Amino acid sequence: MTNVKNEKYDVVIIGAGIGGLVCGCYLAKAGLKVLIVEQHSIPGGCCTSFKRNGYTFDTGVHYVGSLREEGILRRIIVDLNLESRINFLRNDPTDKIVMPHNTLFIRKEKEDTIQELISNFPKEKENIIRFFKFILETDFLVLFAKLRDKTFKQLLDGFFEDYQLKASLSVLLGNLGLPASRASALVCAVLFIEYILDGGYYPQGGVQKLPDLLADRFKEFGGNMLVSKKAIKIKTENKVVSGVLVENEGFFASNYVVSNVDVNLTLNCLLDIDTEEKERLPGLEESQSAFVVYWGLSKELNLTPSHFTTWLFNTYDVDSCYGNPIKGNVNEEIKYLLITFASSVDKSLAPKGKSTLRVFSGARFEKKTIWDSKKDEVLKKIKESLQSVIPGFEKTIEEEVVATPATFQRYTSNYNGALFGWAALPSQVGKLVFPAQTSLPNLFLTGHWVTNGVGQSSVSLVAMCGKNTALMLLHKDKSK
Repeated sequence: MTNVKNEKYDVVIIGAGIGGLVCGCYLAKAGLKVLIVEQHSIPGGCCTSFKRNGYTFDTGVHYVGSLREEGILRRIIVDLNLESRINFLRNDPTDKIVMPHNTLFIRKEKEDTIQELISNFPKEKENIIRFFKFILETDFLVLFAKLRDKTFKQLLDGFFEDYQLKASLSVLLGNLGLPASRASALVCAVLFIEYILDGGYYPQGGVQKLPDLLADRFKEFGGNMLVSKKAIKIKTENKVVSGVLVENEGFFASNYVVSNVDVNLTLNCLLDIDTEEKERLPGLEESQSAFVVYWGLSKELNLTPSHFTTWLFNTYDVDSCYGNPIKGNVNEEIKYLLITFASSVDKSLAPKGKSTLRVFSGARFEKKTIWDSKKDEVLKKIKESLQSVIPGFEKTIEEEVVATPATFQRYTSNYNGALFGWAALPSQVGKLVFPAQTSLPNLFLTGHWVTNGVGQSSVSLVAMCGKNTALMLLHKDKSK
């Protein structure tokens, strides 16, 4: 690596999440001098993995989507010449949805998923066909015009009568952390197109493989990266960004700065002047966080059929589940769990004859001291709920790691441990809510805190945002 301190950079990117990495790759590939500064010891943001005694656990992401021939993520991988350097595993089915009176599967092929829904809800056959024809075949500009002000509940109510069917489709909004009554219908349509109906792609070896690959490619293009280094100030001169001050490293001058970290952190703490964007922050709502448990088990889990994810609900009132995430002072039962079984598909993630298990439940932010005092209570209730899926699993636990919203805030610096950037509400998905270009001529934003008229969820959309920010910056630089 070159001596990063003795260079003036064209661009300094704060944060090595997927958005920052993709942005950095495109900029460096175009010939710009680029530095990425990352506070964590590894790249990836929410798309990371960690190891404990032979077990590999994925922190947040459970698989990626949009890798079909014309998919968003596929195009980026092709652009960066990475097709031969990463292997994605797929499984059929990808997801299992367990409701009080029915179980259904999300299949690898979208046609099979549609047939699965029809077989479970035969009276809604024509409506199911119409619904998926609408979201899959409608021109995006028309889709945008029809859905931009609607909630997903309004969209479902316009197609279906069966409340169990509507509840089953709403379950998948756990990927946004929102109930159907609040979630943007447009974002949910894109979620189905790019992540659910073209999902279930797992990077062999763990999700960390994807950011590691992007980081390696960034360096091959000539980029530099600092890890375990915290950006502490974005400096300006005469309302123009001049560079970034990094803790224990000094000042790095640059022509542009791209922030891939929480916008609240960027505008309230890092930037040394106020901007007009800062005034928008108090009126916006961040997405929810989660309570997550990672287990290494001493036996293999023989799932029938094998799948990545089980959505376990004890009620059809999905709206109340996602609308009332658990808190540090939880006093009620766990109504739902998102359970992932990565090692059932990728055996390399656990020692031979053993397996990994990860459980999510949506959670609100509380102070670390509150979660520390209550997490054992929540953990006990999660274990009780899991007995219906994996009887006796507690006796096989070898490794146990618990993460609360305070944990996610610590490692990602996301406000209140938010996992999906801004909440995907109809009022918060417009391009002008938080665009990539700020009012400062050489300060850009990228990642899931940027709104683009589509949504902020999933690795593929965050990667697309990174690419778009890079292209916007390159166009501005060329014009200059």
